Order: sequence, then C-alpha cells, then structure tokens
Amino acid sequence: MRRLPHLSLTAALACAAVTGVSAQAQTQTQTPAPAQPSALTESYDDWTVRCATQGAAADKASEAAKGKPGAGARECSLSQTQANGNGQRVLLMELRPAEDGRLRGNLILPFGLALQKGATFAVDDLPAGKPAPFRTCLPVGCVVSLLFTDAITQSLRSGTKLIVKAQASDPEAEVPFSISLKGFDAALQRTIALASPK
Repeated sequence: MRRLPHLSLTAALACAAVTGVSAQAQTQTQTPAPAQPSALTESYDDWTVRCATQGAAADKASEAAKGKPGAGARECSLSQTQANGNGQRVLLMELRPAEDGRLRGNLILPFGLALQKGATFAVDDLPAGKPAPFRTCLPVGCVVSLLFTDAITQSLRSGTKLIVKAQASDPEAEVPFSISLKGFDAALQRTIALASPK
C-alpha cells in the first residue's frame, strides 16, 4: 500500500515528461522558416544581378491598384558598370525583364555628349533597334531610356559585345562605348528566375 503514492508520482512525472516533449515538438513545428534575404547580389562574369524586396509595411492591394510593386514584391535587375583608370564611372547599364518579354532599363553615359543626337546600338556590329534619345542629365551622368525588343534581347544573349555610339558635343565626333556581353545570358536567366513570383 505504501508503494501507491510512489507509483502515482512516477506516473505523474512520466505524464508531465510526455506532455513536455509533445509541447516541445509542437513548438518546433510552429517555428517559421527563415525569411528570404531582403537584398541579394550575384556576379556573372561582367554582369551583376541585384534583387531587393520591398518593405513589408506597405499595403499590397493599394500598391497594386497604383500599378506599383506591393509589399514583399521582389525587384531584380542585371547591370554592368565601367570605370576609367582613376576609378571614375564611365557608364552604367541596368536592365529589367518586362512581362512582355522585352527588356527595359537605363543607360547612364558621361557628360560632354551632344544630347540631341541620342545614342545608337549595335550587337557585334549589327544594328540593334532605333537610336534612343537622352531623357535627362543627373549629377551622375546623362540618362538614355532603354527598351529592347525580344529579337534584340536574343541578340544580346548570343552576342559578345554591345556597341553604344554617341556624339561628342565639342568637337563633334563619334564616341563609342563597348559593353561586354560575357555572362549576360546567365545573368538574364537568373534575373528572370529570381523575379518570378514563387
């Protein structure tokens, strides 16, 4: 008869232990998965892929109604920056895949160019689209808005260099810029994959 309290205590401890293990297991299963990084940068030869996630505090429905990415929307781009021997930036090209299969973006070129002449493009010396006008000049340089069709995009993916030509303002002479396409195809594929909704 004296062993009954001991058995009851043992049973109670065993029950408490089982309950504790069960609660611990439940707690472990409820632990959320680690959040995706809010920013990402990867290099593909001469091109860089960057992604950033919009702030989670914004209202998705409101932003979508305005035609803007909502909270948690990931924006990705591929870019190439070139600098001279002094480390001063000469050009920056940044592109984003559009839903229609085209590429949109901006090209920033240095000052001292004839803005009214715009810029022309060629992939491996084959013309690529119409001349593009300069949109504005900022402290970082003069901006050309880019819109590449699917056909031009395919040329970029298989080409070796993109030649951009502009005119110097004084004296008026052609100023060529050569943009390497090494790694462009891999960078574009990665950008599309990262930007796609999961």
